[in-house]
Amino acid sequence: MSSPSELERMRHAGAGDPEAQAWLMTHVISRVRRIARTFLRSAADADDAAQLALLAILESASSYRGDAAVEAWARRVAVRTILRYARQQRREGAPVAPESAIDEEIAQAPHQPPFEALPREARAYLDELPEAQRHVILLHHALDYSIEEIAGMTEVSADTVKSRLRLGIGALRKQVRQDLAVGRKRAS
Repeated sequence: MSSPSELERMRHAGAGDPEAQAWLMTHVISRVRRIARTFLRSAADADDAAQLALLAILESASSYRGDAAVEAWARRVAVRTILRYARQQRREGAPVAPESAIDEEIAQAPHQPPFEALPREARAYLDELPEAQRHVILLHHALDYSIEEIAGMTEVSADTVKSRLRLGIGALRKQVRQDLAVGRKRAS
């Protein structure tokens, strides 16, 4: 739940008040950029997607009801916008795999697993997954979305999300086991 002052600020931002809009952008910009870098390989594409997400947040500010914190609400708007951008880029043939922000986003998630024990960086393992599996793993485990929320964002059924999660996690485990079996060490 948001505070009454946040709800009022969001109403002002939605009405076009430059001060309230500046507050909103300052409040969410770093998270939106991090999410964009998580899903898009090219820094330029990530910047473009982040900018589109920020515009979508501003345009949607008037619809904010205060049911969730501003950050959580803005994150949902950003993820939907960025995923739409990534799908469009994929249709146009642009690379959209994660680059460097994955580890940062995962590291900030609650209940962080001990990634230091992995033979390679988490990003290297995730890069080998099909895009659909990588996206649902990031949305669920790094950004903490529920199966139903991911289904809505990715426009697939909840069963498909579950399947992609199961297959992706299985593939990640297999990759780690293979690296451990051959004695691969993390580069320093």
